Amino acid sequence: MHDGVKQFTDMVPKVDLSDRDALALLLVDLQYHDASPDHGLTRAWERAAPGSMRYYAERLETTAVPAATKLLEAFRRERLQVIHLVLGSDYRDLRDCPPRFRAWTRNLEAATGVADVWWSGNPNFRILDPLTPAADETVVQKTTNGAFNGSSLDSVLSRMGITTLVIAGVVTSACVETTARDAADRGYHCVLVSEAMADYDPQMHAATLRAFALNFGRVAETADEVTAAVRQREAI
Repeated sequence: MHDGVKQFTDMVPKVDLSDRDALALLLVDLQYHDASPDHGLTRAWERAAPGSMRYYAERLETTAVPAATKLLEAFRRERLQVIHLVLGSDYRDLRDCPPRFRAWTRNLEAATGVADVWWSGNPNFRILDPLTPAADETVVQKTTNGAFNGSSLDSVLSRMGITTLVIAGVVTSACVETTARDAADRGYHCVLVSEAMADYDPQMHAATLRAFALNFGRVAETADEVTAAVRQREAI
C-alpha cells in the first residue's frame, strides 16, 4: 500500500466495542455449499478447473473457519448478539435470485453436474458444524450477494438495536464486501476480521481489505485482536 493511502486509512475513526447492547457478530455464508472444499460451489469450480480452488480450500480449513469459530465462541462467552447470514433460495429454480446470478449458477451446474448449489432444500445449505447457530442466535436468509439488497437484515438490526458489526465469512470480495460496504453506507460501524475471511486468491482478499479500510471502516488482522478488544470493551 502506498504510504499516502496508509496515512489516510490511519485517519479512519476507530470502532467502539464497549456498548454491548449495540454490538453483534455477523457471520456471512459459512455454509457447506459455500465454505467447504468438498461441497457445493467449491466442488463445482474444482470440477470445472482442477486446482483452481486449492488456495481457497486451504484458507478455509487452516485459517478462516478456525478464526470465525474463535470469534463465535468469544461472542457467546460475552453473551453478545450473533447473526448468521445464509445465501440461497427456497425455490429450486432460484426465481427470487437476480437473473445474472441465476443464469451463472445454471451454467456452472450444467457444466459440472453439481446440482442445486443454492437451493435451501439441499443438505449443503446448512451452516458448517463448528459454527452451527445456537437456539437463541439469529439466522437471516438472503438471495443476493449483499444482505441489505436481498434480505431483512437492515430491519432485523434496527429492531435489535444493533449499530456496530464485527464481520467475518466468505467470500471476501463478494458477499462479505458487498454486505459490509452497504452496512457502512447505512451508518453501521463495521470491523472486518481478515483472518476470519477467505477469497479465491490472496490478491482479491487483500485488495478488498485495502479499499474497505480506506473508505468504509476498520480492518482487524486477527480474531485474537478483536476478541481482546471485545473482552476489554475497547475501540479497535
